[in-house]
Amino acid sequence: MKSFATILLIIACTNAFTNTSTQRRRILPQQQPISSICNINGPIITRLQSSASSSSSKPEQSKSQALPPPSTFREAEVAGLRLMQDGRHEEALKAFQKAMNLPGSRPDILRTANVPGPSPVGGSKGGTQDRFVQNLDEFEFQAAHYNVACAHACLGNVGDAVNNLQKAFEYGFDNFATVRADPDLGNLEGTREFDALMKKWDPKSRGIMGLFGK
Repeated sequence: MKSFATILLIIACTNAFTNTSTQRRRILPQQQPISSICNINGPIITRLQSSASSSSSKPEQSKSQALPPPSTFREAEVAGLRLMQDGRHEEALKAFQKAMNLPGSRPDILRTANVPGPSPVGGSKGGTQDRFVQNLDEFEFQAAHYNVACAHACLGNVGDAVNNLQKAFEYGFDNFATVRADPDLGNLEGTREFDALMKKWDPKSRGIMGLFGK
């Protein structure tokens, strides 16, 4: 039978291991802090948060790490957001633009060719050759154009930023309060192009009558 002192020692060791494990789980996610800005339709724009741990890390360490090229929209999106957080806006823009040409989350069947001969399912002759693809869904298109707009705005490309914001709106993004509050879009405030865009899409920009669709 174990003595009382032995039992206390076991409990102390167990608590120390648990506390260390819990602390490790809290620290690791802070190295890659991500949050989602949502609208009524669900998660739309994914943005990186700044944190003490990420800001205190040495920039040369993150730049020297050789990462594999992104293979999906989400991977390229996250890579672009990290570059935005580091102030590397031109590289972020390239990452966001590349993301739009990578597989998304919407499955689809692409007909690539007509096949001569008897139909594989009977009936009329011939058939089609199909290929399974993963396209972007409407939320990913919203995020893609929004992020491209942010990168262009940070680079001072007002026209390109406004054009991509309009595309995000056309895909259904309607969190106009986020647009006005996003510091990455700060260079657009007060420009003729941005004011005209917001007046067209945001009812609040048209005054009280705009809330009634007039």
